[in-house]
Amino acid sequence: MNRHVDPNSESLVWLVDDVLEDTSHGDWIAQTLPRFEYTVGSLVPPIFTLYSRVLHPAPRIDPDTGERVPVRWAEVAVHTGGVIHQTVEWGSLLQAGVHHGVGDGSGIVWNQKPDEGDMPEDQFAALADALVQHITTPDDCWFRLLGRPRRSRHEPSPSRSARPHPLSRQLPAARHRARCRTHLGRVGPNLWWPQDRAWCVASDIDLMSTYIGSSTACALALPAHPDLEVIDTSSSRKVTWDSDHINPLPPRPYGQ
Repeated sequence: MNRHVDPNSESLVWLVDDVLEDTSHGDWIAQTLPRFEYTVGSLVPPIFTLYSRVLHPAPRIDPDTGERVPVRWAEVAVHTGGVIHQTVEWGSLLQAGVHHGVGDGSGIVWNQKPDEGDMPEDQFAALADALVQHITTPDDCWFRLLGRPRRSRHEPSPSRSARPHPLSRQLPAARHRARCRTHLGRVGPNLWWPQDRAWCVASDIDLMSTYIGSSTACALALPAHPDLEVIDTSSSRKVTWDSDHINPLPPRPYGQ
């Protein structure tokens, strides 16, 4: 299927001709996505039974070893007095601490903000291990990379249809997905799904969360994984910076 990828190799490398010019295998996503409305269902096709949200961890740097320790949003919420819920936003979670007079936890609970549009390698590996248990085609998985267009900082994130054509490649087994990622300059795919379309994963380039549409069994299994912080969501939930209506809103990030 792919002469460059050996599933048994410890060094999986994507070469230039591994990228497919024919992206028709992903047409089903474009055909099922509605007009971009800043919702979960604008990122992941609104055709799945349930939807899940993986919160990207915020690294804390160990002062003695320099090791990056993943910090869950729930840990930050304990410090700030914030609430974890379906549309919780990082900025609002921090603003809760400001509101309560305890600070946002920077330098105490966490040192760096969660990654936007990507997850740490171990998080992707954990997610792949969990998802591969819920497919019938473990040897076929597709990945897409979306470019980041130049835009004014005052503009909202553009719709997917406005972004450059994605690159896709079929790889042997979703469980090898994280290992291949290390040879992409630590840039993971924005979209990935198995051949049987049992689930679909979206990591938008502007967001600190990864969204998944799947079956009920898969959605119920994800929060049980010890290495993932997962909350349930729905296709109609907003994903914008001001979508958190429980925690206090932070200052507007893009100006007036």
